[in-house]
Amino acid sequence: MQSPIPQSAAIILCGGQSRRMGAEKASLAFGAETLLSRIARIVSPVVTETIIVAAPQQTLPKFSVDVRVVYDETPGLGPLEGVRCGLDSVGPGVDRALVCGCDTPLITTEAVRILFEKLDDLCDAAVTADIERMHPTFGVYRVHAAGVAARQLLAGERSLHGFVRHLSITAVSPAELGGDQLLHNVNTPEEYASALLAAGLPPAEFPPPSAP
Repeated sequence: MQSPIPQSAAIILCGGQSRRMGAEKASLAFGAETLLSRIARIVSPVVTETIIVAAPQQTLPKFSVDVRVVYDETPGLGPLEGVRCGLDSVGPGVDRALVCGCDTPLITTEAVRILFEKLDDLCDAAVTADIERMHPTFGVYRVHAAGVAARQLLAGERSLHGFVRHLSITAVSPAELGGDQLLHNVNTPEEYASALLAAGLPPAEFPPPSAP
């Protein structure tokens, strides 16, 4: 088993409103786990700390690995505020962090490690990109990029793609990471069912049963 990458973190964003899903994505069942706990388990072996960025008062599932939870300081600003908050929350000495959403359950530990390896000393970030577009929520960022996000938000700009355009980046193709399926997002009930099938897991009840 490979050791964690020194001075590294993973930031998992889970505070979105899940409008298209119609249920909170982070707590959806994915086999014996939830979407969020699965992502935390996958990324945590690569890094020295795992940070969950949640919405205030959000109820989170249980985790099988050690995580630290921080909350959006200014709710309503979208995922860029989550990125800024996460990068600002890393521990002393950490200089780079994976940023990913809680809704890409087909990512792998090896793909995360490759992204870190692609970040060279001349770049601010290594970001997954296919032939159509960038995927800012599966990338490794230098911690100093938090300042870029803060300035963008102060100017009223909330676009993650706009944020990436302000950085010097290395683009990493899905093929280098293991294939296009890694970027399968779970935004709708249909995409949720498709991801379970791709992972070899049985269908799950949807909508999920209400908490008691």
